[in-house]
Amino acid sequence: MEKYRLVEEKIIGGNGFTNIEGLGTESGGDAMETEGGDNSSCTVRVTQQAKPRSCITNAMNILYIISHMPRFLTTVISLPLSQNGSDHVELKAMGKAINKAVTIAEILKRKMPLHQVTSLSSCEIINVFEPLEEGLDTVVNQHYVSCVTITLSRNLVGVDVDDIGYQSPLPMEELQPGDFNAQTGKIVAAAT
Repeated sequence: MEKYRLVEEKIIGGNGFTNIEGLGTESGGDAMETEGGDNSSCTVRVTQQAKPRSCITNAMNILYIISHMPRFLTTVISLPLSQNGSDHVELKAMGKAINKAVTIAEILKRKMPLHQVTSLSSCEIINVFEPLEEGLDTVVNQHYVSCVTITLSRNLVGVDVDDIGYQSPLPMEELQPGDFNAQTGKIVAAAT
Protein backbone atom coordinates (compact mmCIF):
# COMPACT_ATOMS: atom_id res chain seq x y z
CA MET A 1 0.00 0.00 0.00
CA GLU A 2 3.00 2.32 -0.23
CA LYS A 3 1.77 3.44 -3.64
CA TYR A 4 -1.52 4.68 -2.15
CA ARG A 5 -2.60 7.34 0.31
CA LEU A 6 -5.70 7.42 2.51
CA VAL A 7 -8.08 10.13 1.29
CA GLU A 8 -11.31 9.24 3.07
CA GLU A 9 -12.36 7.18 6.08
CA LYS A 10 -16.01 6.67 6.93
CA ILE A 11 -17.24 5.01 10.09
CA ILE A 12 -20.86 3.96 9.78
CA GLY A 13 -22.74 3.02 12.94
CA GLY A 14 -19.92 3.97 15.32
CA ASN A 15 -21.67 6.84 17.11
CA GLY A 16 -19.84 7.67 20.31
CA PHE A 17 -17.03 5.18 19.72
CA THR A 18 -14.77 7.56 17.86
CA ASN A 19 -14.57 11.25 17.21
CA ILE A 20 -13.74 10.75 13.54
CA GLU A 21 -16.79 11.57 11.43
CA GLY A 22 -15.06 11.58 8.08
CA LEU A 23 -11.65 12.28 6.65
CA GLY A 24 -11.76 14.00 3.32
CA THR A 25 -8.80 16.33 3.24
CA GLU A 26 -6.22 16.61 0.50
CA SER A 27 -3.35 16.58 3.00
CA GLY A 28 -3.58 12.86 3.61
CA GLY A 29 -6.49 12.71 6.05
CA ASP A 30 -5.19 14.44 9.14
CA ALA A 31 -8.24 16.62 9.87
CA MET A 32 -10.84 15.39 12.37
CA GLU A 33 -14.37 16.55 13.03
CA THR A 34 -15.99 15.84 16.36
CA GLU A 35 -19.51 14.53 16.71
CA GLY A 36 -22.15 16.63 18.42
CA GLY A 37 -24.73 15.54 20.94
CA ASP A 38 -22.60 12.90 22.64
CA ASN A 39 -22.69 12.81 26.44
CA SER A 40 -18.90 12.62 26.60
CA SER A 41 -18.64 13.92 30.18
CA CYS A 42 -19.58 10.45 31.47
CA THR A 43 -17.78 8.48 28.77
CA VAL A 44 -14.36 6.88 28.90
CA ARG A 45 -13.17 5.76 25.49
CA VAL A 46 -10.85 2.79 25.85
CA THR A 47 -8.28 2.41 23.09
CA GLN A 48 -5.66 -0.20 22.43
CA GLN A 49 -2.90 2.25 23.44
CA ALA A 50 -4.67 3.49 26.60
CA LYS A 51 -3.15 2.64 29.95
CA PRO A 52 -5.68 0.74 32.11
CA ARG A 53 -4.74 2.71 35.22
CA SER A 54 -5.54 6.06 33.60
CA CYS A 55 -8.91 4.73 32.36
CA ILE A 56 -9.70 3.43 35.86
CA THR A 57 -8.72 6.76 37.42
CA ASN A 58 -10.88 8.71 34.93
CA ALA A 59 -13.87 6.45 35.58
CA MET A 60 -13.40 6.67 39.37
CA ASN A 61 -13.23 10.46 39.11
CA ILE A 62 -16.47 10.54 37.15
CA LEU A 63 -18.22 8.09 39.50
CA TYR A 64 -17.09 9.36 42.84
CA ILE A 65 -15.04 12.50 43.14
CA ILE A 66 -16.99 14.73 40.77
CA SER A 67 -20.42 13.45 41.81
CA HIS A 68 -19.69 14.11 45.51
CA MET A 69 -17.79 17.39 45.18
CA PRO A 70 -19.55 20.51 46.43
CA ARG A 71 -20.95 22.63 43.59
CA PHE A 72 -18.92 25.73 44.52
CA LEU A 73 -15.70 23.70 44.37
CA THR A 74 -16.43 22.36 40.87
CA THR A 75 -16.96 25.95 39.75
CA VAL A 76 -13.69 27.07 41.34
CA ILE A 77 -11.66 24.38 39.57
CA SER A 78 -13.70 24.98 36.37
CA LEU A 79 -15.12 21.52 35.76
CA PRO A 80 -17.93 21.36 33.21
CA LEU A 81 -21.34 21.53 34.90
CA SER A 82 -22.44 18.42 33.01
CA GLN A 83 -20.04 16.36 35.15
CA ASN A 84 -21.68 17.34 38.44
CA GLY A 85 -23.78 14.61 40.03
CA SER A 86 -22.83 11.82 37.64
CA ASP A 87 -23.76 8.42 39.03
CA HIS A 88 -22.84 6.46 35.91
CA VAL A 89 -19.96 6.06 33.51
CA GLU A 90 -19.83 4.51 30.04
CA LEU A 91 -16.80 2.56 28.87
CA LYS A 92 -16.70 2.43 25.06
CA ALA A 93 -14.27 0.34 23.03
CA MET A 94 -13.85 -0.96 19.49
CA GLY A 95 -12.01 -3.97 18.07
CA LYS A 96 -8.91 -5.10 19.94
CA ALA A 97 -9.59 -2.72 22.84
CA ILE A 98 -12.74 -4.60 23.92
CA ASN A 99 -10.87 -6.99 26.23
CA LYS A 100 -9.22 -4.02 27.94
CA ALA A 101 -12.62 -2.35 28.50
CA VAL A 102 -14.01 -5.55 30.04
CA THR A 103 -10.99 -5.81 32.34
CA ILE A 104 -11.37 -2.18 33.42
CA ALA A 105 -15.09 -2.72 34.11
CA GLU A 106 -14.34 -5.76 36.29
CA ILE A 107 -11.69 -3.83 38.26
CA LEU A 108 -14.13 -0.95 38.83
CA LYS A 109 -16.88 -3.35 39.94
CA ARG A 110 -14.52 -4.74 42.58
CA LYS A 111 -13.72 -1.26 43.92
CA MET A 112 -17.33 -0.16 44.52
CA PRO A 113 -20.80 -1.69 44.14
CA LEU A 114 -21.85 -0.94 40.55
CA HIS A 115 -24.70 -2.08 38.33
CA GLN A 116 -23.47 -3.06 34.86
CA VAL A 117 -25.25 -3.05 31.50
CA THR A 118 -23.27 -4.31 28.52
CA SER A 119 -24.33 -3.84 24.91
CA LEU A 120 -22.60 -5.09 21.79
CA SER A 121 -22.77 -3.66 18.30
CA SER A 122 -20.68 -3.39 15.18
CA CYS A 123 -19.72 -0.59 12.86
CA GLU A 124 -18.61 -0.51 9.27
CA ILE A 125 -15.35 1.20 8.36
CA ILE A 126 -14.77 2.21 4.76
CA ASN A 127 -11.30 3.42 3.72
CA VAL A 128 -10.74 4.99 0.31
CA PHE A 129 -7.17 5.05 -1.01
CA GLU A 130 -5.98 7.12 -3.98
CA PRO A 131 -2.98 5.98 -6.02
CA LEU A 132 0.19 8.05 -5.90
CA GLU A 133 1.22 6.81 -9.37
CA GLU A 134 -0.62 7.11 -12.65
CA GLY A 135 -2.36 4.05 -14.04
CA LEU A 136 -3.50 2.56 -10.72
CA ASP A 137 -7.12 2.35 -9.61
CA THR A 138 -8.67 3.80 -6.47
CA VAL A 139 -8.90 1.14 -3.73
CA VAL A 140 -11.91 0.93 -1.40
CA ASN A 141 -11.43 -1.19 1.73
CA GLN A 142 -14.55 -2.11 3.72
CA HIS A 143 -14.56 -4.02 7.03
CA TYR A 144 -16.65 -4.43 10.16
CA VAL A 145 -15.43 -3.86 13.71
CA SER A 146 -17.09 -5.03 16.92
CA CYS A 147 -18.01 -2.37 19.49
CA VAL A 148 -18.94 -2.64 23.17
CA THR A 149 -20.56 -0.16 25.54
CA ILE A 150 -20.35 -0.98 29.24
CA THR A 151 -22.47 1.26 31.43
CA LEU A 152 -21.58 1.21 35.13
CA SER A 153 -24.02 2.87 37.52
CA ARG A 154 -24.02 3.47 41.27
CA ASN A 155 -27.82 3.27 41.44
CA LEU A 156 -30.71 1.93 39.37
CA VAL A 157 -31.70 5.30 37.90
CA GLY A 158 -31.87 4.79 34.14
CA VAL A 159 -30.82 1.13 34.39
CA ASP A 160 -33.02 -1.55 32.84
CA VAL A 161 -32.64 -4.61 35.09
CA ASP A 162 -34.48 -6.73 32.48
CA ASP A 163 -31.83 -5.97 29.84
CA ILE A 164 -30.02 -9.08 28.60
CA GLY A 165 -26.65 -7.46 29.38
CA TYR A 166 -27.50 -6.46 32.98
CA GLN A 167 -25.31 -7.62 35.88
CA SER A 168 -26.08 -6.78 39.49
CA PRO A 169 -23.37 -5.45 41.83
CA LEU A 170 -21.01 -7.88 43.52
CA PRO A 171 -21.68 -8.79 47.17
CA MET A 172 -19.86 -6.55 49.68
CA GLU A 173 -17.58 -9.40 50.80
CA GLU A 174 -16.18 -9.71 47.25
CA LEU A 175 -15.26 -6.02 47.01
CA GLN A 176 -11.61 -5.04 47.35
CA PRO A 177 -11.89 -1.27 47.54
CA GLY A 178 -8.19 -0.33 47.75
CA ASP A 179 -8.25 3.46 47.77
CA PHE A 180 -12.08 3.61 47.94
CA ASN A 181 -13.99 2.56 51.04
CA ALA A 182 -17.23 1.02 49.75
CA GLN A 183 -18.73 0.89 53.24
CA THR A 184 -18.51 4.63 53.93
CA GLY A 185 -18.38 5.91 50.35
CA LYS A 186 -15.17 7.89 50.97
CA ILE A 187 -11.74 7.80 49.45
CA VAL A 188 -9.10 6.81 51.99
CA ALA A 189 -5.36 7.31 51.73
CA ALA A 190 -3.27 4.18 51.26
CA ALA A 191 -1.47 3.14 54.43
CA THR A 192 2.31 3.33 54.15
